[in-house]
Amino acid sequence: MKSKIDQAGIRAVLGIRYAQLSNGERFSAPVAVHGQLEVQRLAEVPVFPQLPSRLASVMGTGRDNPQTEDSFFLNVWAPEGAVGLPVLVFVHGGAWTSGGGSNEWYDGSALSAENMVVVTLNYRIGPVAHLAAPGALDLPLQDLALALQWVSENIGAFGGDPDEVTLAGQSAGAWYVHLLSMDPGAKGLMRRVALLSMATREPWSRGKLETVRDAAANRLHPRSLENAEVGDLLKAGVGALQETAERRGLGHAPSGYLPGLAENIPEDFLRTEWCAQNVHVNDVLLSFTAQETGTFFCEASEERSVTHEAVDAWVATLDEADLPPDMDLRCRSLEPYDRIVHISSWVQFQRFPTELDNAYSERGLNSHLVRLAMRSLQPGVLSGHCLDLPYWFGTPNAWADAPMLQGVDPEEFAIESLRLRRLLARFVQGHRSA
Repeated sequence: MKSKIDQAGIRAVLGIRYAQLSNGERFSAPVAVHGQLEVQRLAEVPVFPQLPSRLASVMGTGRDNPQTEDSFFLNVWAPEGAVGLPVLVFVHGGAWTSGGGSNEWYDGSALSAENMVVVTLNYRIGPVAHLAAPGALDLPLQDLALALQWVSENIGAFGGDPDEVTLAGQSAGAWYVHLLSMDPGAKGLMRRVALLSMATREPWSRGKLETVRDAAANRLHPRSLENAEVGDLLKAGVGALQETAERRGLGHAPSGYLPGLAENIPEDFLRTEWCAQNVHVNDVLLSFTAQETGTFFCEASEERSVTHEAVDAWVATLDEADLPPDMDLRCRSLEPYDRIVHISSWVQFQRFPTELDNAYSERGLNSHLVRLAMRSLQPGVLSGHCLDLPYWFGTPNAWADAPMLQGVDPEEFAIESLRLRRLLARFVQGHRSA
């Protein structure tokens, strides 16, 4: 396969096709197929159709990739001359709605320089993934399973060891990685998993999915969800989500699309005791940022102007288990906005991985939990969701337009990024303590 080698001696092979749509039909199952694009830069590799991210005012937009409905591509980085190195496969986030493994944010060069092979991949997102008719299997999980199979069969040619694969995901990507770590069909395709800022959401019920599908279909009539132009499908999907959305409660960061209930999404996948009994890997790395929901609420007027009294009233509606264990939530030591970010971050992003780490450790697994505390200078973001991504990948130039990184000292960034990359590398390389 065509590749290029950078000044650090890292070989990049971009735009490798691992699948295509069955008969080219929208919402069809993926079919394994091999090939490679003629591209020179990561930003030339297509991603699946999407509209700008709702978090662009914090994360920036990066360089736009082309978009197609057949973007089953992955990318590989490996040290020149690599033989038998451990492999990191990364599954991007984006609230099931945006993003792509071919975004320059996820250039694997710096991570690969820590002596591992790095793979990033695209999988279906947004309406082309989640407006399919209710079916037996979740489409993105099928996409990811085929990509993992490709890695198992082919990564040796790039200097990677198929028996030493770590599957890592961030946010919605971590949600999928968590599911795959308990899927009997994926057993043997990964040895370790890393769940970074895992989104903890229940799938849509069949009724919710049908309601959203009907609302989108009404906007497209007389065309259908299956044959409308993809741009029109994207717009209809946004309109349907807005029409069917429940009122957002104080302190809740809602998702856009969600996967629907399916046979490959077990009903107990967010019950930690069940997970500990069914996980098929022995090594797990979990992480979250200190104030995850700051990214979602930094421009939300309701949270930014909240009072202590309103926070107290909201806390009174929560179950005791939803309260962070490290502080008296009724004290006035924090500003109201900081309090609501602290509590909601625990509820939506921190409680589950904390409890999962405990459950896995009690079972005897090598489970390691990392709390990240880097802070943004953008007002209200604090140590928010996605702020850690540039640090994990060591790609500050790709995030040049990200408001959340403006004013960050380059030397401090470099030090923290190197620390995280080496922490992740130690985990991927099988060290018992990451």
